[in-house]
Amino acid sequence: MPETPAQYYQRLKALAMAKRVLYKVETSKINLTLIRSIYKSEGVKIDYWIPKGRKIKACYFADGEPSVMVDKNLPNEPKIFALVHELKHHWVDRDAILDGVHKCGAYDDNNFVEIGAEVFAAQFIYPDTEMLTDLENFGVPPAACTPEHIVRFKSACPAPVSYTFLVKRFERFKRIEVGSCKKVQFKKLEEQIFGTPVYKRPSFIKNRKKKRT
Repeated sequence: MPETPAQYYQRLKALAMAKRVLYKVETSKINLTLIRSIYKSEGVKIDYWIPKGRKIKACYFADGEPSVMVDKNLPNEPKIFALVHELKHHWVDRDAILDGVHKCGAYDDNNFVEIGAEVFAAQFIYPDTEMLTDLENFGVPPAACTPEHIVRFKSACPAPVSYTFLVKRFERFKRIEVGSCKKVQFKKLEEQIFGTPVYKRPSFIKNRKKKRT
């Protein structure tokens, strides 16, 4: 009997947890330095680039020396996610990519494969059970959460994840309605709750300009 999507995604979650154990990954210590060290251990080269035209965050190349091209200008959180996403292709899809069965980045053609890479990356960076425990410990309500809950949780959680990541998780955990945060400007809301970041304050900008002159 062929593997169902649900079984495939569960297998990828198990693989993500196994790789976390192999590389002694702790959620609070995940950063670009750690991900680069895993790439080095796996013999996968990272090439930074600035894409033109089509919006591609990262792409895996399986032939020869395996490598990943990643958008140089991505913020750290989505860059970490993109790099771990591509590791799934390296660990799971390399043979199929070499055989021409799959093409990295062809989301419409390989929906099953690409969603699997997202599932893998999400579990590797912030395991479901770990986030559920944090939600409970931080007193986040089990349902009917607001965007403010997401902002406050992001500021306290140990994982290097984006608001996009958290919204998807809150939806999947049924803490918010699917699509309910589509128009929320989380960065603006974050500033309303916690104040303007130091690097955006006029005094900081003024001093920085002085140092440059």
